[in-house]
Amino acid sequence: MQIRFAMVPLPMTAAEKFNEAAYFFNQMIATVNNTRIFPFNLSAFLSALRSTTFYLQVQYGHEQRFADWYGRAQEKMKNDPVLKMLTELRRQAVHLKPVNLLVNSGPRFHQNPIETDHLELMHTTDDEGNIIWRYKVDRDGQERQADPITDWVFEHNEQPVLVACRHGLEQLDSLLKEWNALFGTGVAMEGEESRQP
Repeated sequence: MQIRFAMVPLPMTAAEKFNEAAYFFNQMIATVNNTRIFPFNLSAFLSALRSTTFYLQVQYGHEQRFADWYGRAQEKMKNDPVLKMLTELRRQAVHLKPVNLLVNSGPRFHQNPIETDHLELMHTTDDEGNIIWRYKVDRDGQERQADPITDWVFEHNEQPVLVACRHGLEQLDSLLKEWNALFGTGVAMEGEESRQP
């Protein structure tokens, strides 16, 4: 049985865009061992993270105190090399080409350390993009499948992707909290009357 109902559209705010970026960051962590899906989640993350400040400007741009505050906040963001890189990568991903990434991956062995004079490692990727590692200890040993341990880095500077993206989230979280702490409760959302505490 199915019931049809209409969704009430939620207003898209800077906070919601930030939550969207956080969602795709968590998806990157969940798909770190997938060579097809991880780049999709990175692209979505970059777009949502950058859109957070766009939405903040749309929400509050009509307020003079926002303009004064945002000018200072913008300078701080421009001087952050990681935020600057993420913004450029978002521009590249949206307008030019996918972001070039390098993958570092290896197997998580069932025993550690492995003492042998013969270790065979086999690596493949299945049709869905999942990284698969197999290994065999000793020439006549049994082949075993191992969970992958995978890290991604940006090709142009070999900076770890998840570290850079986490930094971006932390900086924008701080920015949103600063705005809300200074002005949030008394500033009207577009189309709303000002709410006084």
